[in-house]
Amino acid sequence: METKRTFLAIDVAPQDDIIDLLQELKRNHKLDSIKWVDPAIMHLTLFFLGDTPIANIPDICDKLKGTIQKFEPFSLTLKGIGFFGRPLPRVIWVGVDFSEVLNDLKLSVDSALSEFGYSFDKERFNPHFTLGRVKFMHNTDKLNAEVQQYRNKSFQVQTVRELVLYESILKRQGPEYRIIQKFQLKGC
Repeated sequence: METKRTFLAIDVAPQDDIIDLLQELKRNHKLDSIKWVDPAIMHLTLFFLGDTPIANIPDICDKLKGTIQKFEPFSLTLKGIGFFGRPLPRVIWVGVDFSEVLNDLKLSVDSALSEFGYSFDKERFNPHFTLGRVKFMHNTDKLNAEVQQYRNKSFQVQTVRELVLYESILKRQGPEYRIIQKFQLKGC
C-alpha cells in the first residue's frame, strides 16, 4: 500500500519580530548544534497523520473540509518561547496564547480524523511554532534565561483563514513540505 507522510497545519507568515528573535537565538547558540527552521516553512501542526494511504486521502480531505469550514477566521497571538525536553531541550518553540477557537478546532479535527482510525494525543494540546531542533546544547542556562526573558512577550498576531494538509518528504538537508489541499475557514 502506497502512503504519504502527512500532517494538517496552520501556516504562519513570520513578521520582523519573529525573524529578529530567530536571528538572536542563532547568534546566542552558535556553538550549539541546532537545526533552525526556515521561517518560510514555519507552521503549527494541528494533527500529524503520519503514513497515510494515498487511497484514503480524498475521503480524509472531504471530511476535513466539512469540519474546518464550520469555523470562522480567528486570530492567534504568538507569545513567549519555550522548549520541549527535560532535562535537555529537544525542540525550541514560540508559543501561542490560549485560543478557545483553536482549541475547539483541534477537538473537531481530532474527532473527524478518529473516524479514519487515527488516534490523538490525550495530553493537553500545546500549540506552538517550532524554531529549532536541538541536537546538542553546551549549556542550557542561556536558553532558560531566554525563556524567562521572553515568557510574556507577544510577538505577532496571526489571522487564521485556512488550514493546509501537507505531505512531508524527509530529506538530508531538511524536510520538504508539499501542499496536498488547502481548507478555507467559513467565509474565506
